[in-house]
Amino acid sequence: MTIDSKPFARENITTLIYKRLKKRLMTGGYKPGDVMLLRTISDELGVSQTPVREALLQLVSERALTMERGKSITVPIFDKKRLQDLRAIRLKLEVMAAEYAVRNIQDADIDKLEEIHSVMMQCKLNEDREGTLLHNFEFHSTLYAASQMTDLIAIIEGLWAQTGPSLTYLYQPPFVHSEGAHPHVFVIDALRERRADDAVAAIVQDVNEYGAALMERLPDEMS
Repeated sequence: MTIDSKPFARENITTLIYKRLKKRLMTGGYKPGDVMLLRTISDELGVSQTPVREALLQLVSERALTMERGKSITVPIFDKKRLQDLRAIRLKLEVMAAEYAVRNIQDADIDKLEEIHSVMMQCKLNEDREGTLLHNFEFHSTLYAASQMTDLIAIIEGLWAQTGPSLTYLYQPPFVHSEGAHPHVFVIDALRERRADDAVAAIVQDVNEYGAALMERLPDEMS
């Protein structure tokens, strides 16, 4: 995974690194407590340490990362109360995004959601944590992109960056499975018939159901 820096100004390299690291946070690519080592990241991405440091500091300013007193940057460890607060905020905003998405979404977008969900469910059956988290994020981000509200989407992504690492606790064998159909199925059905209320209800079910399961799987020290 290398970023070719030659054609870009430094600020553009920083933006690319920022987006790469943020997506990894949103999709559980890092775990709570992970230390973000400059040398390791710069070697992995094939860039100098300066733009990596700038990208990390931007994520610190957005509360997705934490800078300790010794100036090490880490993925924060949130307690149950903080995660519940973030989930409550996220739910309100995702409901709003879903409502607008129903108005604007195209059939091709719904087909894409169905494909993403199918891959996600196969990853769950295989107990593939990275694949499950990646495709779950892709499902939600594709849906909310249809809202065509870029500011709202940016805020939601900021919340995902904060909560994504904690989802690694949820997707540990044995994986949690819905009783009956997964809420994503109800989202897709509601979108095809442009039923906003049902789409919202399915999003609420999804966030609450898996949020409750996450609370049960958090380590004792995070309670």
